[in-house]
Amino acid sequence: MSRRADRQAGVAAVELLLVAVGLLLFLVGIMAFGRLTTARTAVSGVAREAARAAADARTATQATRLGAEQARATAAGYGLDPGRLQVRVDPGGFARGGTLAVTVRYPVRLDDLPSLRLLPGAVTVTSRQVEPIDPYKSR
Repeated sequence: MSRRADRQAGVAAVELLLVAVGLLLFLVGIMAFGRLTTARTAVSGVAREAARAAADARTATQATRLGAEQARATAAGYGLDPGRLQVRVDPGGFARGGTLAVTVRYPVRLDDLPSLRLLPGAVTVTSRQVEPIDPYKSR
């Protein structure tokens, strides 16, 4: 082989390496985006179901308890880790015709993806749901 052929083979190997790394990073980005989208959808569903359950309670204390319980049950259905789930039920001025709010936070881990440390270790997804309390519900 001539020197020119050796150089061309070396250049081709470097080009292949650059393209392979670029494709790997592109695939990791797609995986991270999919993971975050799935978690965002799940956290939104958890907040919605927790707020619905809390709005049907008779007292503010019961609303807080029922909302947190429903959030944990719904999160398990979505496959979220209950140890990382943070739920805050704010009954406000719990009264007929009022509203209550549920805020759910969930850190999504990205550190297990091979991203060459270009992605953060975790991204926290947050959802807030405000639910009206039925003004005609008997207590």
